[in-house]
Order: sequence, then structure tokens, then C-alpha cells
Amino acid sequence: MQSQSHTLSWKSILLLFLVVAATGGCKKNSCTDCDKNAITLFKLLKADNTNLPQDVNFTIDESNGNITGTLLKWIPSENPADLIPYFETDGKTVKVDGAIQTTHVTNNNFKLPLTYSVIAQNGSERKYTVNLVCPQVNASLPVLKIDADGAITSKETYVTANLNTIGNGVTDGLWDSYASGKKIEIRLRGNSTAFLPKKPYRMKFPDKFSPLGLNHAKEKNWVLLANDADKTLLRNAIAFQASRIMDDNAAQHRFTPATTFVDVYLNANYEGNYMLTDQLEVAPGRINIESLKASDGADPAKITGGYFLEIDGFGASEPLFFYTPQKNMTVVMKYPKDDDYAAPQFDYIKDYVGNKAEGALFAGNFTDPVQGWRGYFDSKTWVDYYIINEFTGNPDAWWSTNVYKHRNDPLLYFGPVWDFDIAFNNDIRLGDATRKLMATDAHDPRQWIQQFILDPGFKAAVKTRWNAKKTELKALTSYVDELAAKINISQQANFMRWNIQTQSLGHGGTPPSSYKEGITQLKNYLDARYSYLEGVFSAW
Repeated sequence: MQSQSHTLSWKSILLLFLVVAATGGCKKNSCTDCDKNAITLFKLLKADNTNLPQDVNFTIDESNGNITGTLLKWIPSENPADLIPYFETDGKTVKVDGAIQTTHVTNNNFKLPLTYSVIAQNGSERKYTVNLVCPQVNASLPVLKIDADGAITSKETYVTANLNTIGNGVTDGLWDSYASGKKIEIRLRGNSTAFLPKKPYRMKFPDKFSPLGLNHAKEKNWVLLANDADKTLLRNAIAFQASRIMDDNAAQHRFTPATTFVDVYLNANYEGNYMLTDQLEVAPGRINIESLKASDGADPAKITGGYFLEIDGFGASEPLFFYTPQKNMTVVMKYPKDDDYAAPQFDYIKDYVGNKAEGALFAGNFTDPVQGWRGYFDSKTWVDYYIINEFTGNPDAWWSTNVYKHRNDPLLYFGPVWDFDIAFNNDIRLGDATRKLMATDAHDPRQWIQQFILDPGFKAAVKTRWNAKKTELKALTSYVDELAAKINISQQANFMRWNIQTQSLGHGGTPPSSYKEGITQLKNYLDARYSYLEGVFSAW
């Protein structure tokens, strides 16, 4: 009996051993580790990735199952998205798309968010979404990599630079200085925006070129707008789209600048989301007026055009400007250029705008269809220009107004539209401008616009044009969603680089707490502005 009892005891032990082995050592109500399936640490280490410029630490949000890391340095690699992570887990197995992951070893492509599955000892599973915020790796926008030969600190002096464009889906208009040996030149641009932390730039190509498929113009000069004061990054693009809506060939002289968003790296550092657009200049596909140069002198066959002018609050700092005699408007002659014009040409346009056009606008019979302002100002472009600036609530509409004149044409045409980063209720000096007319509340000089709205005929033309275009303008709210989705990954990186809650422009609007809130505010403004103008213009 003693021997039989001893034999049964060993059988019991063997059975228990087999059960323990099958369950991984887990016994119900006594195992504290069998259900663990967390990732407790996630990094990209330079030691594991030879081209990585630095270690990347990821933040783990257990409540939402998100693991996020940010890299704003350039990765000098032909396959920058292929990276080996280092992770720690308290689970048994980690998988991505069914493949077992080994820390320090397994390579993954981080272009899109990855789903990491952690399986516990008892078979339970937890999933994490791992996202690397790095425009070079995962943005859908074209990337401009600029390697400058010196510091870019001047609005006048260009710096040479290598430029390499990565299309990310765009195949036309790519530039590679390293392959061609052709460098670009780059400098600062803008007035108040040139002194903000996120700088706007002007690029000059060595040859006439259409970057990134912008084939409406083939020119050397292009602009990178930083949109630093605009925490949606979309205000200029929305305003330019409003200009396109208004252009239905009723005004054949219209030109609207391009709208192409890009991510910019400068000297291996991510600078942010930018809008690549046209330089406002006289050129085919841009402001397409007749050539006028110093060599043309006072030739009566040429002296009437073409001219590109700007009513400019900063005009007194420009090389060629004049004040109108009646209302003291500051007008800059931007074309012909200050280094290629003849004095009689400047005298001609100064007299034409200051005496003839402004004189007719403020004459006693200024509403007369023949003798009044319509003999000097193009009604179609002026009405459209006015509606665009009212709908966008542009406080600088009259502070900066573009005007041009064709040869042998008595009319002054208005456009192109430009500079809307503090429009759409983004200027604290105006308070809440949703229900304020820019004709009466925008910044001075307002003398011309306030005279125009005294003409019932002008107001009637605005009403008719508004009714023809208001449905399309109302749809801009949906266009905001479309653009916000397009730049979503880019804006995340942009506001990792530049704090969304830091408003560097003193008179810019109060920043939103998040990008989503900024988009909501912009859409709410557009809806409210539409309703307000519908009431105003219907009474005109």
C-alpha cells in the first residue's frame, strides 16, 4: 500500500506539471502577469538607424491607445520611412500585420500609422496606433528641401541655395539642384510678416520655371507664404478660391495667385507648412499687361500702358510713389520697375490716377455713367474686388489695393487679390468684425471706397453680382474642410514646430486652443458672414 500511494503521488505531480506548462504557469485567481499586454516604452534610436539624425522619443497615451513621436530633422536616407524601433512590453508577443516584432531588429515603414498588437500570456490582445510625425516621412504634400549657403536675414539680398523638391504624388515641375548643378536664390519677403518667427520667403530660379505643376506661369520668381498669423494656415487659400469663383470670364483681365501647400525644410530643419504661390509681377500668366520700359520713353504709342500700381499704406518707403492731390492716397508704381522706367511714364500715371481718375470719382457728377468714375474705373473688377474683400472681412482691403492699366485703355482694373492672413475675423484691432462692413470699418485709407458706396448704381451692381455668386461663395465652408483634410498631417508637424497658441503678430487674432477649434471658428465666421452680407446687400 505504501508503494502504491508513492506511485500515485508522482503521477499527480506529473499531471500538475503538464497543466502548468500548457497554461504558461497561469492559475486562475492567482496569476498577476498573465493578462498584461501593454507597450511601456517606444523609441527610435540612432544606434539602430544609422541615418537617423537623433533619437526620437514617443509619448504613450494609454487611454486612447496612441503612441506618437515627432521628428523635425531631415533624414539623409533614400528610404527615410524604413525604421527600426526599440520598444519594451510586459506582454508575451508583439505583432504588426501578423508579423512578430523584435525590438532593435524588426524594420517597419512609418509612412502611415502602424497598428501594434500586444498579446498577453492568456491570449488577450491590446492594439496601439503608432504614428511618427515627420513631414519627410509621412506628409502627402510636396516637400521643398532648401540648403542655403548662408543665413537668410535680408529682404534685399539674396542667398544662393540648393533646392530639391520631392513631389509626393506631383510629378511635374520638380527641381533638383544636386542633379542639375543649378542653385536658386532666396531672401525674406513681406512687411510686418518678415519679422515674425516663421519667415516668408521669395525664391528666384536661375531659369524661367513652373514648380510643382503650376503651369499657368513660367517665371523665375515664386513666393513661400508662411501664414504665421493664421492658425488655420488656410485664409489666403480660401480668399484666392473666392477670387476664382468670381472669375467667370465676365472680367477677362482677372488673375488669381496659385495655391499649392508644401512642407519646407531649411538646412535640414523643418520650417513648417507653407503656401507656394506667385510673385505679383507683370508677366505672361500673371499680371498680363503690355511691356513698358525706360527705352520706350515718352512714346505716345506706348506711354498709356501698361502700369501696375498699389495703393499702399507702406508706400512712402518704396522707390517710386506719389500722393494723390485730393485725398492724399499713397500710390506705388510697381511697374514699370524702378530700375527700368522713364520719368515721363511716372509723370503720366501720376497725373492719370491722381488728377483724372480721382478727380472724376470726387466730382459733383461722379455717378454719371459717362463723365463720372466709370470712365476711369472698371466696374466689373471693382465690384468683384469689393465683394471678395467684404466676404473675407479683409481689414487691409484698402490699405493695400492692387490696380493695373492697359495700353490704349482708359480704365483702371482692380486686382489681383492678396494678403488675407488677418482677414476672416483675425484682427483684434477691429474687435468682432463678423457684422462690420469693411467699407466703413477696415483700416484707412477708405476715401475711395466710401465714395463708391455713395453711388446707388455701384451698390446695385454689387447686389446683382452678389446674387449671382453667393451660392458658390457659401460653399467655401465645405472648401475649408477639404483643405484642412489635405494638410492635416502637415499642420500637425507645423504646430509641433510653431506653438499654435503663440500669436507673434501683435494685432493678430487670439489663437485657438487647437487646430480643430481654429477650423471651426473659420467655418462659423464664413456662415455668419454670409448671412450678414445677404441682409446688407439685399437692401442695396
